[in-house]
Amino acid sequence: MMIEHLTYQGDTCVLVWRLEEDAPQLLALCREAGIPVEDLTDLPVKRQREKAAERLLLHRAMGRPVTLCHDEQGAPSVQDEPVNISITHTMEVVALACNDREVIGLDAEQCDRRQVIRVRDKFLNHREQQFISPDDLAAHIVAWTAKEAVIKAERNSALDWTNGICLETFTVQNGAITMCARCGAHRYRLECVSLAGHYITLATSNGE
Repeated sequence: MMIEHLTYQGDTCVLVWRLEEDAPQLLALCREAGIPVEDLTDLPVKRQREKAAERLLLHRAMGRPVTLCHDEQGAPSVQDEPVNISITHTMEVVALACNDREVIGLDAEQCDRRQVIRVRDKFLNHREQQFISPDDLAAHIVAWTAKEAVIKAERNSALDWTNGICLETFTVQNGAITMCARCGAHRYRLECVSLAGHYITLATSNGE
């Protein structure tokens, strides 16, 4: 079931689907919309659900069935369409971001994933550890999704999480969270919302 349609500064659209349906239900919804799914039937059930939801969201965003492609880094694109997209999924949600002009990256993580705190040294640099308290789960998850979103925008999975991406100081409060990050010569605007038990973060390049 699609649960949210978010619009951000710069005309980025984010669609979020809560994965309540099983694989046959999602495949049936695709077929009803004229979306090909024959290539999904031999995949594991988890992947069938994710891929079917991706195609349903993309159909909703584009207004018609389109072909989803991936480059060598695994970054998604739409065949023969000049639109930038980013996709993220967890066990419970699939989300899609699209923008006609700006470079974007999207990531989501469950709000209660405490494992992130245990690996803080692997993705937070020294400066970030100064303003992110060791017991602040929300701030850790927001930082994790922010860095993952930047990696997706950069289309470079080999980036150094700790020092290759530097977050500016932020605090987690009720509602939306806005912050910035540097990655090499690029500066990103990061916007995070709490939705359906997840933090969902969008990274948008401002062209620097």
